[in-house]
Amino acid sequence: VEMVDGSSVTLGDLKGKVVLLNFWATWCPPCRQELTRVQTDIIDRFAGKEFVFLPVSRGEKREAVEAFREKTGYAFPMGLDPARTVYDRYASNYIPRNFVIDRKGKVVLATVGYDEHEFEELIRTIEKTLGN
Repeated sequence: VEMVDGSSVTLGDLKGKVVLLNFWATWCPPCRQELTRVQTDIIDRFAGKEFVFLPVSRGEKREAVEAFREKTGYAFPMGLDPARTVYDRYASNYIPRNFVIDRKGKVVLATVGYDEHEFEELIRTIEKTLGN
């Protein structure tokens, strides 16, 4: 995945860490609702742990994602998937989509959509997978 800052990340680079792979889009209301919780409930909560939050914008150009980041003030890294190449490896439709991936690269939880109960389940699964 090419990141907004021009770097790139592969899941192979992240082996040994627990990863929350999140597919979203700027035009998606449930995605935006979910992202409002990410900084405090995911990123800050698991800071200093072997954990990576990897949000990937599905089907959008860099300009749209950069404008969204500027408008919202989000500073966490975001990936770009304008051709849906990465997304299509994991799913066929619906966003937000979340995949918790363990240290060995195995998907241990997959979710579709956003609701508070499901978001809490994501947090519990990350904690359990990290061994907290």
